[in-house]
Amino acid sequence: MIKSADAFRTISEVAEWLDTETHVLRFWESKFSQIKPVKRAGGRRYYRPKDMLIIGGIKKLLHEDGLTIKGTQRIIKDKGLNYVSNLSKPLETGEIIIEDNSQTKAKATSEPEIKSIKIEKETPHLQKFKEVDGQFSMFSDETTTPFSKENGPEAKYNSILDYIKNNNLQDHNRFKLEDILNSIDHAIKKRV
Repeated sequence: MIKSADAFRTISEVAEWLDTETHVLRFWESKFSQIKPVKRAGGRRYYRPKDMLIIGGIKKLLHEDGLTIKGTQRIIKDKGLNYVSNLSKPLETGEIIIEDNSQTKAKATSEPEIKSIKIEKETPHLQKFKEVDGQFSMFSDETTTPFSKENGPEAKYNSILDYIKNNNLQDHNRFKLEDILNSIDHAIKKRV
């Protein structure tokens, strides 16, 4: 089966890539909270490329550099996950499926019916990741700016109730919205 470079890998594929037993990967998962594979039905683990690089860096620190688990945890805490990920051996680039509308630049062979080709590219030692859907913010070097009234649009209403009163909503809609807002306010006050 051909997988792209961004495809998720099973625990056995990661174990084969690292030349490590699967039970060792499960043990590391219990000791390092940064290893978070996606678990599907039946508890089957799927590792992202980010997870694989973290595990590869952990393996280097433990097996090649001879650090203890606590020492490796301290390095992750002090130097960060990007540092540990960069210690990993590079991910293998396999075959990539090329579609007719693909924008991948590669030289194809003279046979037009071939749908996949092997692409060899250099993988830089330093690998950075972009944050996806708010997950893995520890990979991002970007800093977020807190919301302030100076940066945001000017508010026309002080509350939703002001909006309801100023916009002539039909009475039954206005009463429903006011009931909903009152119940939300009540729930918030209970939590505080």
